[in-house]
Amino acid sequence: MSGKDLSVFDHLDKLELMVENAKTIPLYGRIMLEREECTALVRRIRDSIPADLQSAKELLAMESQIISESRRQAEAALKEASTSARQTVDSANSQANATLSDAQTRANATLQSAADQANAMVADAQNRVNAMIADAQARAQQMVAESEIVARAQTQAQDMLDSARRECDAYSAQAREGVNALMEQADDGLARQLDALRALRQDLSAGQRPD
Repeated sequence: MSGKDLSVFDHLDKLELMVENAKTIPLYGRIMLEREECTALVRRIRDSIPADLQSAKELLAMESQIISESRRQAEAALKEASTSARQTVDSANSQANATLSDAQTRANATLQSAADQANAMVADAQNRVNAMIADAQARAQQMVAESEIVARAQTQAQDMLDSARRECDAYSAQAREGVNALMEQADDGLARQLDALRALRQDLSAGQRPD
């Protein structure tokens, strides 16, 4: 320990001794000290404080200031990060909603197109069937009107009606198959769009999870 350090402790010992030997004011629990002597002793103590201790005091003050500034910067960075995160989440939600709306619109358009094609095919099949039946009935009536070939006309008419019904059944079955194929294509397209939407939602959910 240096002589200057010893001087500080010596002055502190003197100050403590002055307090112990000071006169006591009765009933108040206070003591009486010489102002000038105490002031001079305190000044000597201050002057005897080592320079490195003064530097340590200044460093402590600087450390406190640096800590406060670091805390302020950290709070500002945290606030900025929170704001950026909220903006990212809002943007992702907007994109997800837009994607969902677009998927629903495309799905509705696909279903409507498939329904229109199916209705057109059914209507065309029905028109063809009606035309074939009307033609068969007209031929049968013409043949029945001719008395000399009534039996033959009845037989041919029945054959034509049977043939017309078979062709009608075959065409109806073909039309139903075409309709089912269109509906399956529409269903597959809708399923792919919904799968893509689910994958997007999973990606968005994984992006919001904390590290």
